[in-house]
Amino acid sequence: MSDASDPLLDDDAPQEDASAVERRTDALLARAFSESGADVFADGDANELEASKKAADRLVQLKLGRFTDDGRTRVELTNAGRYWAMHGGYFAFLKEEPPSGRGGGGGGDRSPEFQQLRMTYMKLRLNTFWLTFGLSIAGFVISLVSIGIALYTGEPFFRR
Repeated sequence: MSDASDPLLDDDAPQEDASAVERRTDALLARAFSESGADVFADGDANELEASKKAADRLVQLKLGRFTDDGRTRVELTNAGRYWAMHGGYFAFLKEEPPSGRGGGGGGDRSPEFQQLRMTYMKLRLNTFWLTFGLSIAGFVISLVSIGIALYTGEPFFRR
């Protein structure tokens, strides 16, 4: 059943091609950056609503943006989205580097300086963990000694 007057109800309407969705994604990224958030369906006519929805979903899926309302009609950029909006837009993001097979985004092992900094922070994190773990064990031992002294001397735990 095809209704020529309403493209949303047209079952025989052609699907949006990938380049149209990518152009809408780039435009939505730029608009959300310039306006600090953008309505997904603001400037589209009825023929472009599906492409706009796919563009917003793609921004959120790639973690370049997030929906700010329950109706999923407004997009706000994340830090990564603002970075790519300032450095060439969505197409520059696509050209940068394909995702690696390890999962997540690409570029995890780009520079040795970054890896060295990451290792330094990992050492600090582990040292902090063991320090807090040691302090909690010391507190536990002190509490056991305190309970032992209280039992040995006959002092009640809670005084009324």
